[in-house]
Amino acid sequence: MNPILLITVLGATPISLQEVRQLSRSNIAQRLSELGAAIAAQQTRISVSAILPQANFAADASRTFLSAARVRLSPVPLPPDPNGPPNQPIQYAQPLQDIIAYPRNNFDASVSISQLLLDGGRWWNQIAQSGAAEEAARGQAVDQQFASEFEGVRRFYVLVTAQKTLEVLIANEKRSAHQLEVANALYEAARSSKNDAVQAEINLGNDQISTVTQYSALASAQSDLATWIAHDGAEDLIAVEPAELEGEPLAAPTLENSLQLARDNRPLLKALSSQVRAADLGVSVARAGYWPSLQAQLSYLRQGNTGNPFFTDPQLNNSFIMGLALRWNLFSGLATDAQVRSAVYNRSSAQLNLEQFTHDVQADVRRTLRSLESSVRATRFARANLQAATYGSTLAQDRFKAGAGSTLEVRDAQLKLAQAELTLIQNRVNVEVARANLERAIGTYFKAY
Repeated sequence: MNPILLITVLGATPISLQEVRQLSRSNIAQRLSELGAAIAAQQTRISVSAILPQANFAADASRTFLSAARVRLSPVPLPPDPNGPPNQPIQYAQPLQDIIAYPRNNFDASVSISQLLLDGGRWWNQIAQSGAAEEAARGQAVDQQFASEFEGVRRFYVLVTAQKTLEVLIANEKRSAHQLEVANALYEAARSSKNDAVQAEINLGNDQISTVTQYSALASAQSDLATWIAHDGAEDLIAVEPAELEGEPLAAPTLENSLQLARDNRPLLKALSSQVRAADLGVSVARAGYWPSLQAQLSYLRQGNTGNPFFTDPQLNNSFIMGLALRWNLFSGLATDAQVRSAVYNRSSAQLNLEQFTHDVQADVRRTLRSLESSVRATRFARANLQAATYGSTLAQDRFKAGAGSTLEVRDAQLKLAQAELTLIQNRVNVEVARANLERAIGTYFKAY
């Protein structure tokens, strides 16, 4: 049963490899990584905001109710005693005064503008650090895009394998049905035993079981692909087989070229390099804590206790303040030293991660390349093996019809033929999956397609 017949009989939706690639680039895992890159971009904007002027406006209106009170006034000198001695000392008294209850209004409005001039290099290093972190997040998002698309391709080829396996099993079932007809005809013509016919019927039953079971594997492959590309999990998808599967597989590239391409193009390598640069700038940011900061300030303040003239005469009750503010934390309890040391350790950690991932990429490229080379060679052997199995099946059929063979020989030849067909299918699919995996490993996935 070919894919066109499957589409007609099962009402399935055809889907091509290119569609799977495109849909895999925007699945949920990829969108989450893109959100991480978007968050990093906003962090860069936050870092830039430190060097832009900061403007603030504030306004207050309040009414205070003061209760009656008795207060002691400032000391006042008493008149000298006329009957006292000359040069007598001056005496003071603090009179008391009663204050009646009264309300008091207060109106305030202010605008302040400040501009950071110097902070020991913190702000420009923070901007550069945020930019490097953003580049790292973008690189991680692209690498996730590679991984997402490769997984979609892999699931697509699993579905292709399930479909082509079903075709082989259906063809094998038809051969068994034909063998049963031949066995019955020979038995009726007294040219073979009844046992041959019985064995042929059992073989047909076993093949029918295998075919029915394969439909379950096909449904599983359909569901796995549908969920990955954000389709309805209950949708029946049928893969449109790529034209590449029909021809001979292309030869694998050399290891040297593949490693060089990985060093030049693998997004996560570039992302980790950006993380090292961000960590290095983090050391400079931490060291800025040793230096003073200088800020220019300009403020306008308007105050009043009554609405008139606060709201009526803009020429009164105004204050303008201009100045420079110098701040220097001379001793922070060794906190700055600890922050610098932590930043240095973070830089060392980022460098070690880059070195380890570089080794991992080299191993990944070598592993996937060897897998591709093995699959290409195995496909050539499988194609030759299929030709031999086809000839053997034909020979066994002819011998059985001539009365020189048995059902057992025919069955053995049929099984070898079916196995050879399945082996060729699997190895040919393995070539395309291994090639896609290699392209993911070297970072040229989208350039190749």
